[in-house]
Amino acid sequence: MTNVIRLPQLVRNAEVRAASFNDADNTIDVIWTTGAAVRRVSWVDGEFDEELVVSPSAIRLDRLNSGAPFLDTHGTWSLANVIGAVVKGSARIEGGKGVAKIRLSTAADAVDRVAKIKEGTVSNISVGYRIHAVEKTEREGRTPIHRVIDWEPWEISAVPIPADPGAQVRSGADDAALYACRVMPDLTGSNVIRRMRMQMQMRQNQLAS
Repeated sequence: MTNVIRLPQLVRNAEVRAASFNDADNTIDVIWTTGAAVRRVSWVDGEFDEELVVSPSAIRLDRLNSGAPFLDTHGTWSLANVIGAVVKGSARIEGGKGVAKIRLSTAADAVDRVAKIKEGTVSNISVGYRIHAVEKTEREGRTPIHRVIDWEPWEISAVPIPADPGAQVRSGADDAALYACRVMPDLTGSNVIRRMRMQMQMRQNQLAS
């Protein structure tokens, strides 16, 4: 059965590709996802591992490829927080990773922050994304895994400290908007567990008799 729940925008760590700054066009290359599983905790599900599926069919790239903003620490309250933008059409899946090119701002109010990125003082990158659909798998004796099979990166940010992968809501966003997410059980895994439990019950019944 498929359920619909409400989730906030989430964040994941990413990285600037070493020595990628191009002075001619004022750009840097970033890896905005590798899809690696991270441990999360929620009031509804408790502790679980979240795995982002990294494939063209799972990731909606339209927003990034339309020139999504490059922000200062996921700031969304002021235009001053925009310190660059994704180069249109540069976001893609490459070798199991999400990559993109960022054009840095030349505006006077962004000079200091952009300079730290150029010189490598600021190298931590974080991606903000929305989940549209997740597949949940219960694992006997292990932490459940949530495979995100439909998701959409919204923005990329430069951050002083990488985002805590267990944080579900961005810092300072207590009133963050919530978005619909379809939750589907992994029936294959559920059937395996069900069969294991039935076999255990049969063995217990045999021992009792």
